[in-house]
Amino acid sequence: MNRVNVKKDYDWGLKKEQQVMDHLGKELGENFTKLGKFDHFDYMGTRNQKQCFVEIKSRRIAKDAYEETIVPASKVARAIELIGQGNKVFFVIAFTNGISYLDMANATVRLGFNARTDRGALELNHYAFIPLDQFKTAEPLNIMD
Repeated sequence: MNRVNVKKDYDWGLKKEQQVMDHLGKELGENFTKLGKFDHFDYMGTRNQKQCFVEIKSRRIAKDAYEETIVPASKVARAIELIGQGNKVFFVIAFTNGISYLDMANATVRLGFNARTDRGALELNHYAFIPLDQFKTAEPLNIMD
């Protein structure tokens, strides 16, 4: 069985994260710091005197390529916990044609299993499927060129 090599995707995503936060950070909150590799979310800051968590996903596709995006279900479960404690949680997607974000307190998701093979091996996981029409688009759209 082939092992999945996520290093290439991980390194590519890290480069995009700083671009996203430079562009969108002030819209989401302030005083953001990068969290560790094994934390549930990428950044933590404040918004209206509350803790604010941000998860950034970078995609190699345009926003309109699919009707929904997927994130690991464990991230949505943790987001629900944090929101229940009075925190803010945003999921941010960097597409090839722009950056979109969603306040997870207002999100509608469906859960299910999905498989991917684009990293050289079969990866089966439990995912949250989130309709993209819920996401707000940050301007300008060419930020990820």
